[in-house]
Amino acid sequence: MGYPLIYFFSSPYCAPCKTIEKMLDEVNVSLFGKKLRIKKVDIAKELDLARKFNILSVPTIIIGNQRLSVIIDKNELTDAILQGFLSSVSYADDE
Repeated sequence: MGYPLIYFFSSPYCAPCKTIEKMLDEVNVSLFGKKLRIKKVDIAKELDLARKFNILSVPTIIIGNQRLSVIIDKNELTDAILQGFLSSVSYADDE
């Protein structure tokens, strides 16, 4: 079965996207041993894919039918919240 594809919708002009991308990379290494398949999607370059998933803001992470739209203001996304979200999907150990 393997690991599901994770879509990470972002923009090169989005400062919070850079923060979330770094956190995704760190969580992938520390929690999943770099086994997560993360597709980074630049919404300006892949507009059709962004429309398909109805992306209204970035950063947004989608795993299957689960969506995490990140709004960073006073309450920043923590590693624990991101880990919880990524862990909420059942992953198989085999590929």
